Amino acid sequence: MNYKISEYETRYYVGVEYEGGVKSGSNPNLGELWNVFLKEDLTLLMDVPNYEKFIGLECYPPDFKESKNYDYYALLETKELVKKPGFTSKKLPKGKYIEFEIQFDTIHDEIQNVYQYIRDNNLVIHYGFDYEDYIKGQDYDSNGAILNFVLKLEE
Repeated sequence: MNYKISEYETRYYVGVEYEGGVKSGSNPNLGELWNVFLKEDLTLLMDVPNYEKFIGLECYPPDFKESKNYDYYALLETKELVKKPGFTSKKLPKGKYIEFEIQFDTIHDEIQNVYQYIRDNNLVIHYGFDYEDYIKGQDYDSNGAILNFVLKLEE
């Protein structure tokens, strides 16, 4: 698998949460969440410095293995923590991250392959969250788009 390791400072994001959370193995309409976020919600964030960097953040609670539920967020990177009514803010910690280049068309299978690779190679990651890093210039409405699937490495 193609991957790289990057070191990041603390990063901040603002965006929207998928209401009610996501049940693992289900097929939620995350595309609709993204459409509303990009076409409607971003206009309400016009005063926020826009770095044109978007991520899809998945946060896993401590009881994930039992509940199989996680939270999903469509987020825009910001310079600092932003508090705006109707939006949620997130902070990703400083540290080393492993980034896998994957195909958007088969994202669910690709993510499963990444986790299998992690297990097979005994990589030590933080299991509290992971995210899809959407690459500027990619057309996610067409076939063949790529993104980076990113996980925090434990130090």
